[in-house]
Amino acid sequence: MNKSKVKEIIKFSLYKNIQNKWFIIFNLITLISIIVMLNWSSVSKIFSDDSNNESFKIAVLDDANIVYENFKNLNIDQVTFEVEKISENNYTEENIPEDFAIVEILPDEKEGFKTSIISKEGIDSNIYNEITDNLYSIRNDMLSQKYGIKHDDLKILQSELSINRIMLGVDAEDSNTKELIKLFSSFFTYFVTLLIFSKMANEIAQEKQSKSSEYILTTVSAKEYLFAKIFSNITVLLIQGLLLFAYYFIAIGLMNIINISTTDITLSTGIMTNTLSMDIVMYILSLIVYNVLTLILLCIIQATLSAKTASTSEAGNTVSLLTFTMMAAYIATISILTPYTKVNTLLYVISCLPLISAYFVPGMMVIGQATTIQIIISLIILVVSIPLTFNFCSTKFKNGILDYTKVKKEKKKDINKDEERKNFLMKRSIKNIGFVTGISILLYIGLQTVLSLIGNFVLPTLLRNIFSETDITLILQMVLQITSLGIASAFMLAYCNKNNNVITDSSRKLTVFSKFKLILITLLIIFGLQILLSAVLYPKLGLDYNVTDMFVVNSESSIITKIILILAIAVTPAIFEELFFRKALIDFTLPYGKNFALLFSSLLFGIIHMNLSQGLFAFIIGLVFGIIYLYTKDIKISMLIHFINNGFAAIAMILPEFALILVTLLLIAFLIAGFVFLIITLVKKDSREKLMRLFKTKVSLDAIKYKYKYILTDFTFDVSMLLVLVMSILTENILR
Repeated sequence: MNKSKVKEIIKFSLYKNIQNKWFIIFNLITLISIIVMLNWSSVSKIFSDDSNNESFKIAVLDDANIVYENFKNLNIDQVTFEVEKISENNYTEENIPEDFAIVEILPDEKEGFKTSIISKEGIDSNIYNEITDNLYSIRNDMLSQKYGIKHDDLKILQSELSINRIMLGVDAEDSNTKELIKLFSSFFTYFVTLLIFSKMANEIAQEKQSKSSEYILTTVSAKEYLFAKIFSNITVLLIQGLLLFAYYFIAIGLMNIINISTTDITLSTGIMTNTLSMDIVMYILSLIVYNVLTLILLCIIQATLSAKTASTSEAGNTVSLLTFTMMAAYIATISILTPYTKVNTLLYVISCLPLISAYFVPGMMVIGQATTIQIIISLIILVVSIPLTFNFCSTKFKNGILDYTKVKKEKKKDINKDEERKNFLMKRSIKNIGFVTGISILLYIGLQTVLSLIGNFVLPTLLRNIFSETDITLILQMVLQITSLGIASAFMLAYCNKNNNVITDSSRKLTVFSKFKLILITLLIIFGLQILLSAVLYPKLGLDYNVTDMFVVNSESSIITKIILILAIAVTPAIFEELFFRKALIDFTLPYGKNFALLFSSLLFGIIHMNLSQGLFAFIIGLVFGIIYLYTKDIKISMLIHFINNGFAAIAMILPEFALILVTLLLIAFLIAGFVFLIITLVKKDSREKLMRLFKTKVSLDAIKYKYKYILTDFTFDVSMLLVLVMSILTENILR
């Protein structure tokens, strides 16, 4: 496979789809809509004419004086009730006012009284419920006195009968929950397939019309092109999902920020105590596996069908065929598969078919009727069908693409002037920094969020008999860091130019002793800055809180807990944060200048910590780590220094006092050695000049103002920064 060509096709397709103006308009509208909907109460107050509590008037027509006295006690937060008694109802549709209701009471021998609630339009549900609850309470008091029944006994008589439904042939426990999960997840599967169908069909049709696909097929094979289209479309779909997650958390964050003065926000770091049952956990995991595999298969089929069409409208018609199949599977899943009836042999056979299995197998799992042999067979068939279908369809796909006799050639706009083209390419190149960085940050935060939600249910279920709650919390943190930073790094590294010469010849000739001196000098700088910030600056700014207090680990914890703590706090961040913020981010931005790459990576390293205490220190040491990486081109050195810095904080939590003193003395000895090496370096002129060149950074403000500002024009980068800003404000309030 021509990997470089395929990668370029994928990168171009991602950029074209996500930088499309309609994609941006759709996401802007979606972002605003989600923020408004989740913060409607706050938004509505802005347009409200009355800043005081809402007033509601009630006129009681009660000649027998049955309920009037009790209605004076109506009470709802932010609602003021005005209750008056009237002798007759003269209100009509024309003269009845807003925020007004008439309660007519007529005595009744059997029920105590009958009532009518009259208003111009519908009443707010909270107000209506308050009125009806009051009427029920009055009626119950009357009936209790009339028939000599205690008030509590009367409530029991009026309550519904509790019936425990037991079906010996099926597992119907938590049937309502299972039905709800099955309904929403099946709809999610169906909705995602609709999106991927329409997107793939339109894209193939447009490329066929412009003959760009014909040109691409001269540089790559049909299989490579088909693979690139499938991979890029599924990736765009995943990015859209990440954006939707980001919008939701931005809206929730803004809601909490707005209500920060009245809302008690606490930081919960422990694992959730209410774990899901194993069948629901396995259902969620199987749903992910089946959906991903089925989407790949559907993309292959839809791309082949779309390649056979001659226009965009025809391509749209091909969507109907697969849509109908998926709709039939969706309806069958929600109607046939229930926890109340036993699944027959025919349904087991049908559930093993590709495309259908994405609906049926997870559905059977959640109702407890899936079998191990059925899951294995269906997965094998689904996995095997992907390469078979891919190989069969690749030739059909190529033949369909090249059969363009009915296709009209689309006119293209050419950039005639060299200067305009140069500016266009420069803007696009700079904007690409924002695009790649924005997607990477969304991947990082999105995966952290999604995997934490899944992990909070899965890990306690799988590990609660082996590890403690603290161990599981730390293990989850490791999994989140490895997965989110690892995938974000892989995405960014895919955009790096491997031909970048990021080091000088002298940097390759560093001896082991030179690296050792560099490590000691760097540790001296880092710990010196940390002491200076903690002792002088942070107390004045109110930033002297300790983030590690969230972990309940001390010298009396088990050895397993201590090992997991060091892995979670020291080893994992040292490897994967350096891999992303130094290796990936600096390598990616290096073509735009060493100084820019250093400053940009350090700023993001500080911002992503989402609190001022860690963020300020992270920005400074990010500069130090970046300088070292640029100078040595050895990511292992910055990883080691990062590990020592974080590792000392972890060791300070778990070692007894005597052992901690010894470790501290050892660290001080290293710092003294670093100080000696620093003095020696400063004394020697050539060493001093090398050190000054190493730490010399020069940032062009003009470049930021006139060139790098285009980073902010990328929508995904702006959304990621907005999400980080909102989460940072919330985190800062929590930690303070």
